Amino acid sequence: MSIDSIRSSLRTALASNNNINRNEVRALFTAARDGNTIDAAEKAELASILQAHSSKFTVAAKAEFTRLLGGNVQPPPPPQPPPVTNQPVKVTHEATRKPWTTTYWPMAGHGAGTDGSASSNLWAKGGALEKFDALLKARGMTEGARNFELQPALNWLINDKKTGHYIPNSNLSEKDAERTTGVDFNKNGKIDADVAWDFIDGHGQFGKDGKTDGSMSVSWWGSCDKVARAGILFEEPRKDVTVNGVTFTTQDIKGLLTVLADSQGGGSDFVGNRYDANPDVIALKNGQQLRGTILTELDYGTRRQEDWQINSAALPDEVKVRMLDGTEKTYKKSELSFVAREDKRDDPVLMHETIEAWLKSGRPAVMDKDSGDHVWNYNFYKADDTLYKDGLKPSWASDDLLKKGYSGPAGDGKIVWVERTVSLGGGGGSDTYRYWLEEKNGKFVNGGWDPSSPNPDFLWRPQTEAAFVGKNDRNPFVDPKLVKEIYEASIR
Repeated sequence: MSIDSIRSSLRTALASNNNINRNEVRALFTAARDGNTIDAAEKAELASILQAHSSKFTVAAKAEFTRLLGGNVQPPPPPQPPPVTNQPVKVTHEATRKPWTTTYWPMAGHGAGTDGSASSNLWAKGGALEKFDALLKARGMTEGARNFELQPALNWLINDKKTGHYIPNSNLSEKDAERTTGVDFNKNGKIDADVAWDFIDGHGQFGKDGKTDGSMSVSWWGSCDKVARAGILFEEPRKDVTVNGVTFTTQDIKGLLTVLADSQGGGSDFVGNRYDANPDVIALKNGQQLRGTILTELDYGTRRQEDWQINSAALPDEVKVRMLDGTEKTYKKSELSFVAREDKRDDPVLMHETIEAWLKSGRPAVMDKDSGDHVWNYNFYKADDTLYKDGLKPSWASDDLLKKGYSGPAGDGKIVWVERTVSLGGGGGSDTYRYWLEEKNGKFVNGGWDPSSPNPDFLWRPQTEAAFVGKNDRNPFVDPKLVKEIYEASIR
């Protein structure tokens, strides 16, 4: 009956003032001693009272309770909520430091001479390379960094090996070929106005189509890959530096590191295939290979050669093609050997595993963040994954997507749906990629992209750290040791 006596004593204590004082604790224990001892059941009842009404015990009452029970009273732990199940798994992979970036140092000017912008054109008047020439002169060394940069980048169009990194205009025009490219096409020793020259083909790429009315935008041409490499190899310059009376701003120093970057860090680890927007290939049984755009909707399947998808077995009765000159032709199945199209999407398994492995190594890396015609190299330093496993699916998932994997339809493996957000360095924001992976025996064996998702075009990173030694092929006048002197003064 002592359990009932304990509960009755508790009700009496709470009825008085809804608190439990020291005297009321003694009454509880008196009620518990029906045989001058307190057994295990009575102790458990007393402990449950302390747990349920702990906030109502005065400090003195808790001390008295502990003394009477013969030691510290540890109330049973509160019940724990059941583990959360059926939720996606969150995983983060992050490098040990964030990379920096700056302008992509465009090659093209605005058709207004060679002054350019000192903060965005490496060849500009008053820019990093002109200042470097001033330092070379002060040290009694050979100048030429800016003049090397100012050689036309497109001189290769006339087989001139003296090519630099300068283009007068961001929009090339065959009707005004020399002034927009800076190339002396007619080789008269000067740049003339309104010289018409055929150097762009019907697909908008460099080539010839017998016409001189083509144009091409090169506004995106620059040194974004070298900026990305520099942002990985070097610490970010923190202060301006004056050497031999020449002041280099932090932006100037970033420019010099950009020019130097390709000569540092050894080679590059490269994963993926760059999408070059090549025209489709139409191979005829008579041995001809034509170029154009295939207009007939085709399933190219999974047969590949590098980044080309090849269809030779599932051709329709007729294939319609727009040729490079704009004309349209139709070829019968009996005439065709195969057709091929450049693939804009690399293997999602390769991309997934490489990004994770590289970030786990602690170093940032670089990606062309989508597979558009243009290349934009961005540093990346973190990937936040949301993984839907064990039958879970995000809103965009469907069984139809599993029919179009990189290596064919999904098999009988476990499917993981992935949403990966990759953080880009230097304020580049982030991009989110959506894809599925098929897992068998602990390995991913296949995968496919959500058609509405972008995908990285390729990934790369320097193989080693910078050593500031060797020659600099990007601009032989930019000496690594001299750049090191300026750089180290900026980060001290």
